[in-house]
Amino acid sequence: MATLIPCSVDTAPMAAELQSVSNHVKGTTAAVETMQTAVIAAENKGANKVCSNVNRGFFTLMRSQISQKIANKQSRVEALIMQLGQQKRQLLSIKTNMEREYGRIAERYLRIFTSVNKELESRIRQIDQPVFELVNKHMMTSSNRMNALSGWVTTSQVEGITQSQQILVSKMKHNAQVALEQSTEFLSQIGEQRVLTGKVLISNPNGNESKTCQIPVIIWETLNDNSGIHRMEVNTPETLDKIHSDKINNAIRESDTLPWGEEKSSMVAEEFMSIVDSSASNQRVKDMIKKMFASSDYKTV
Repeated sequence: MATLIPCSVDTAPMAAELQSVSNHVKGTTAAVETMQTAVIAAENKGANKVCSNVNRGFFTLMRSQISQKIANKQSRVEALIMQLGQQKRQLLSIKTNMEREYGRIAERYLRIFTSVNKELESRIRQIDQPVFELVNKHMMTSSNRMNALSGWVTTSQVEGITQSQQILVSKMKHNAQVALEQSTEFLSQIGEQRVLTGKVLISNPNGNESKTCQIPVIIWETLNDNSGIHRMEVNTPETLDKIHSDKINNAIRESDTLPWGEEKSSMVAEEFMSIVDSSASNQRVKDMIKKMFASSDYKTV
């Protein structure tokens, strides 16, 4: 059988303690919230500072890299500018040398063509000289032929007509004799001119006859300082046909079989001295060229 024991419990102290605990919990909660707010603010401030530092460092790094690239490009551009300047000076030097060489070549060919023109003019004058002499000698006589063939006499006798006719016949006989003498002289000059023309011109233009002709040829050899390769060049007259020029070049390139001799040719020396004297160089350069030519050795065929 159960026994009921009545008891009375007072909850006021416990409630007071709970109230105190609740107040402490509220204070702790407020402190935690305050601390959390401060921590969040500190974290935000630190994050902002870190982001700012990272951004500053990134931009500083990029600026440094860009500045370095600019410096590299600038130095390369300056080097290229210097190289272009050097190439410009080299090209200007080559241009000056080419202009000088062109001037020398033009002057040389001008002298050659002038000499050829003078020679052709002299030959034409020699061929046409008899005609010129005949015209100059008998032009006045031909222009005054009517006056020369007329005869005048002053007579007062009846036989004046007969005397005038005799004088006219005598004048005509004299003119005929002079004309025959001039014709004989002209024919003689034509014969001499024909002989001279035969000596100047080719007697056999068809080329059926075998003949030996002498043609001026210049052979010069160069040595490359860098490669040490010898190079031989052959210059023939420009008026020569290409077939004959090629044959001469092929024959000369077999220079070992040519009869080279130590005999000095006076024609070569005279022609060289003439070219040096007619050049536009000063006297000191001409004297040095002549001295070098006199002290050099060359062979002839």
